[in-house]
Amino acid sequence: MQLVLPPGANNSTGPAHRLILASASPRRQELLSALGAHFEVLATSVEEEPNVDPVPSPLLDLLPRAALPLLQHPTLLAWRKATAAAIHAPDAVVIGADTIVVLDGMVLNKPLDAAHAQTMLSQLAGRTHTVYTGLCVLLPVTDSATDPPLLALVAAEVTFAPVHAEAIAAYVATGEPLDKAGAYGVQGMGGRLVQSIHGSYTAVVGFPLVTVHTLLGQAGITGLADPKETYHRWLRAQGKEPLPWPPTLP
Repeated sequence: MQLVLPPGANNSTGPAHRLILASASPRRQELLSALGAHFEVLATSVEEEPNVDPVPSPLLDLLPRAALPLLQHPTLLAWRKATAAAIHAPDAVVIGADTIVVLDGMVLNKPLDAAHAQTMLSQLAGRTHTVYTGLCVLLPVTDSATDPPLLALVAAEVTFAPVHAEAIAAYVATGEPLDKAGAYGVQGMGGRLVQSIHGSYTAVVGFPLVTVHTLLGQAGITGLADPKETYHRWLRAQGKEPLPWPPTLP
């Protein structure tokens, strides 16, 4: 388990709510901080553990519908992360997220090594794939009946430019693809491989700001910044302009 306070964060968001981010992802921490949230990071090892537990029937009824293998459904994986963190913080609102890349019905997870990353990127080159980010928000445990989780699934269509093998090899050599689903990070050097994005850019990054803002508001986390303004401010902080790819969405 990892417990980290991001710069400027404290132990509460507002007087009544403590907020936990169940993810060690620096990008998710950046984006949640950019929304103005005060939170703790509590990442567990559940992501690396095999998923052998049966999925509770009530959760199956709540999962957003998608043509995805159940055990790789990113909203289910987000729920697993949030649930593992909530064990250590039952008094908090907990948000978990998970992102997968899907090409021709095949899920492309993080590459095993550099050669695997190169193969993945060669498959993506010149083609359109779908990035799914699942979200789960758990409410604090009370003496009354447990509130159901707040769940969401956001999809974006990403088209890669035709990319030569030499450019792919050079990108893999930077090391950036090795811990990324689909072997690329759109917010980093991998963005140079992308021709267009239809849908939420921050869903491709792994934390769709509009949906995060909505779910946290439903959970009682108030006073957050406007997600569209946050998106543009976050881009400027990285020295980037809003993307010219239509439609340019946060």
